[in-house]
Amino acid sequence: MRISLVVGILLIPAILIAQKKKSGKFDRLNDTHDMLLSPWGPYSKRYAGISHIPEFKSGIRFDFSVFPGLYRYKPSVPHVLLQSDYFPWESNNDLTKYTFRHELLWKDEAYSDVTYRVIDSATVLVAIRCVNNTALPQYMDVNLMSYLDYPENYPVNTMRLSGSSIWKNAVGYQSLDFAKKGLRDNLVQDGWIAGEARAAEYIDGRAIGSIFGNTKGNKVTYSIALKNDQLKGRISVLYRMKSGSSQTFYTGGLTTEALRLKGTGNFEQISIPYHAAKAGAQLLSFEAEGGSAVEFNGFSIIPEKEASAEIIALEKKFKPAITENIDAKNVILKYQEIAGYYGISWDDAHGIVREFRNDELDYYFKRHVNNHTTKTFIGNDKGNFANVYIRPVELDAHEEKTVYALVCTGKYEYVKKRLGNLNEIKNKVLQGDEKPVVAEVLPEGKKYEFSQKILKATLLTNIMYPVYTANSYIRHFTPGKWYNSLYTWDSGFIAVGLNEISTELAAECINVYTTPEGNQNAFIQHGTPYPVQVYAFFDLWNKTQSKEALAYFYPRLKKYYAFMAGRYGSSNTRRLKSNMLTSWDYFYNSGGWDDYPPQVTVHEQKATKTVAAVANNSYSIRIAKMLRLVAQALKKESDIAEYDKDIKLFSDALQKYSWNDTAGYFSYVVHDEQGNATGHFKDPLSGKDHNMGLDGAYPLLAGICTPEQEEKLIEKIFSPQHMWTPSGICVVDQSAPYFKPVGYWNGSVWMPHQWFVWKAMLDLGRPDLARRIAQKALDIFKNEVDNSYATFEYFSAKTGRGAGWHQFGGLSAPVLSWFSAYFKPGTVTAGFEIWIKDQTFNPAQSEYKANLSLDQTTLARQRSLLVCMNPAFQYQVTLNGKIIKAESPYPGLLQITLPASNKDAALSIIPSKE
Repeated sequence: MRISLVVGILLIPAILIAQKKKSGKFDRLNDTHDMLLSPWGPYSKRYAGISHIPEFKSGIRFDFSVFPGLYRYKPSVPHVLLQSDYFPWESNNDLTKYTFRHELLWKDEAYSDVTYRVIDSATVLVAIRCVNNTALPQYMDVNLMSYLDYPENYPVNTMRLSGSSIWKNAVGYQSLDFAKKGLRDNLVQDGWIAGEARAAEYIDGRAIGSIFGNTKGNKVTYSIALKNDQLKGRISVLYRMKSGSSQTFYTGGLTTEALRLKGTGNFEQISIPYHAAKAGAQLLSFEAEGGSAVEFNGFSIIPEKEASAEIIALEKKFKPAITENIDAKNVILKYQEIAGYYGISWDDAHGIVREFRNDELDYYFKRHVNNHTTKTFIGNDKGNFANVYIRPVELDAHEEKTVYALVCTGKYEYVKKRLGNLNEIKNKVLQGDEKPVVAEVLPEGKKYEFSQKILKATLLTNIMYPVYTANSYIRHFTPGKWYNSLYTWDSGFIAVGLNEISTELAAECINVYTTPEGNQNAFIQHGTPYPVQVYAFFDLWNKTQSKEALAYFYPRLKKYYAFMAGRYGSSNTRRLKSNMLTSWDYFYNSGGWDDYPPQVTVHEQKATKTVAAVANNSYSIRIAKMLRLVAQALKKESDIAEYDKDIKLFSDALQKYSWNDTAGYFSYVVHDEQGNATGHFKDPLSGKDHNMGLDGAYPLLAGICTPEQEEKLIEKIFSPQHMWTPSGICVVDQSAPYFKPVGYWNGSVWMPHQWFVWKAMLDLGRPDLARRIAQKALDIFKNEVDNSYATFEYFSAKTGRGAGWHQFGGLSAPVLSWFSAYFKPGTVTAGFEIWIKDQTFNPAQSEYKANLSLDQTTLARQRSLLVCMNPAFQYQVTLNGKIIKAESPYPGLLQITLPASNKDAALSIIPSKE
C-alpha cells in the first residue's frame, strides 16, 4: 500500500489561526484538529489555573496557577490529576472567563474563588476572592505560581550539525510504501503518521518505529533540496536495533549504496557516500531487506569537509531570569525557550517573590509551608516555580476580600508598561461587569441549575494542551484531566454536550476526529471506535440547519462510517460471512462498556476472530439511516442506495443469527474458522445467553425490531427485575448470573447508553419512557453534585452515589442534553429518525414552525419530539394543517407524537385560543 504524505512543520502558528477565523466558518477547520480558542485557557496538565501557548510547534506551555491557603497552616496545591479540593465552578461559553473554587474548610466555611478572565491575546486579569464564612477570624495566603511545562515526548537529545549539513527526521518522508497490506494502513492509532513512533530518546521525540524494518520491500522515500555546496558528501543514518541483530537497507536516488546495520541496543550512526549531479530537489529512498526490527530515527546530509553529525544532550530550560520590582508590585520573567516575556503584577501590599527549584509542588511545597524566612527553595532542580507569595489576607468572621493579579506576555517594554495597568484594567472590568445573561429555564428545572453550572464548567475546563495527533500539537477536550489523550467515543459525547453550550465548539470537537478525503486515516481513533461524532452532528444539524456544516462534515462522516462498515481502505470489520461486524482488531471494546461480561469472556477465550457483538451492526444500521437522511438532503442518490444495501445486510444478519427468543435478547454470534455463523455465545459457567444487557437490546436503538421484539426489549430495559435500577438503566441485566453490583460498567449506571435509549424511545413514540430516563438521570446527577461538587463518571445502581474520576465531563455530558430538552425554552429535541429541514421560533418563544423529513428505511410508525416553549401559554399543535394532540407534563414542555408516517411534514405550534 502506498501512503503519500508531505510532513511539514508541527502545527499551525497562532497568527494563522487568527487569520483562519476571519475566513469561512468551516474553512478554518480544514487543516487542523485544534480547538480554535484563545492562546490563554485552562490547558494545564499539572495545576489548575490558566496557561498560555507561546507557539504551537514545540508543545511548550506557560502555566500560571493560584494556590490559596490558610496562612502557614493549610496550603492548597490544586493538582489536576488528584482530588485536591478545587472544583470547576463556572465558565462562560468561550472560556475567556472561568472560575475554580478552592475549598480550604469544607463545606464553604473558608474558600477562595479564583476567576481567570482573558482581557486580550496578551493579558489576563485574575480575581482571587477569599471568603470566611466561619464565626472566627481567618488568615489566608495566596501563592501565585508561574512555570513552564514540556510535552511528554520532549527529546532528551538533539543533533548538532556544522555548516550546511542537514538533519532529516525519518517521519518527514514524502511517501511510505508497505509491501503488505495491514489492518491499520487507514487507521493509524491517534492519527499518527504511518510508521511513526514517539519517545523522548528519539531526536525530535519521534522516529519510524520497528514496524518499518520487519517486512521485506517496505520502502520510504524522501525529497531533499540540495544547494551547490551540498552536492557531495556523506549520508549518516541514525538507528537503533536490539543487540546482535542485523538488517540491510537498500538505498536509491541520491545514492545506491547498501546500508548494513548492526544492533547494539543503543543508537548508532552509519555513513555512506552520496554525489548529486546538480542542485535542486533530490529523492532518497530506503528499502528494507526484512528481518530484524529497526528503529529508524533519521539521517544527516553532511557535505564533504563538514564535521560529522553529533548527538548532544538537550536540556529543558525551565528556569527564568527574574526581574523583581517589589515597590511596584510586579515581576518579569524571561524563559530562554520563549521569545517573549511574562509579567505578573498584584494589588496587595504584602507580596514577596520566591523560587521553588523542584519538579513538583504536591509534597515539596507543603513540606516547606512553615519555612517563612527562605526565598529560594532548592529541591531536585528538575523544575522551577516562580512564586509571588501574598500574606496574610486577614479576614474577620463572615468577611471576604478580593486580591487581583494581572498576567501578561509580549516584548519587554510592553510587559513592563502593561503591568502598571492592573488597577485601570481591574476598575474597567468591575465597572462593566454586569451579571451574565442567563438563559430562561422553566420553573421545574430551577433545582437543576447548580449541577448544570458545575457540569458545564467541568466539561469546558477539561481541555488540555499539548495533545498530539496528525503531525500536530492541539488543544483538546478530554473526559477529564486525568485522561491525557484523545478519546474517540468519549469525545463524541463531549460534542453532544457542547451542542447545548456552543454549536461552534461542538463543530470543532467533531472536527478533531474527522479527516478529509485524501488523508491516510479514515478518522482519528483512540479507544472505542464507536462513531458518536455522527450522532453529535445529527443533533448539531437539528439545532442549526447549517448547510455549510452539512457540506463540510458529510464526506468526513461518510468516510468514518464506511470504515466501520467494512468498506473503506484497510478496514477489517466485515470479515465474517454472516455480515456480523466486528471491531475487535482495532480495540477491545465493542460499545464503550469496558467490563461488559460477554466482551470480557471473548477476550479471555481469545475468541475475537470468531465471535461478533451486537452493537457494531446496530450502531452501523442507525448511522447508515442518519447519513441516509443527510444524503437525501444533499440529493446523493448513489449514497442512498449504498446505505440501503448496508441497512438490509446488517439487519438481516441480526435477525437471522442473533435473536434469541428464549432469552429475549439479541446474542453475540459465534462463527467457525471460515466465518460462518454457528450459534449464540453462552456464559461458560451457567450456560445462559451471555448477552443479557444493553448490547442485547441494541437493535431496538437501530429501529429494526419486530413489534414482539420491541415489547420484550422495552420490558427488559424498564423492569426492576432486569435493567432498571433505583439510579436508572444498568448496562447488565440484574437477573443475569454474571451481573456484578461492584463492577465498573457491570452493575453501574452510566449516562451515554441511557442517552441512546432515550433517543430511541422518542423514535418509538414513547415520550413517557424517554422522560423517565431523563428525569432519573437529572435527579441522580443533581443529588451527587449538590453534595460533593463532583461530576463523577458513573453511579451506583443501588445508592446513586458517584464513583470514578471526580471531575468527569465526557460520558456525563448527556445530562446537559436532558436539561435543555426539558427545561430550556427554544429547545427542540428529536430522536434519530426526524431530520429538521428548517425551523423558526418567534422572539417570545411562543410560536414555532418546522418542516420535517422522516426516516424512510423504517416501517411507518409514531415518532415523538420535544419542544420547550414559553411557559406562559397553552398551545395548539398542527401537522400539515391538522390539529394533533400534544402532552404537556408542565407548562412550557410539549411532548408531540406524530402520526405513523414516513412522509415529510410541516409542524406548527401557536398559543391556543382557550
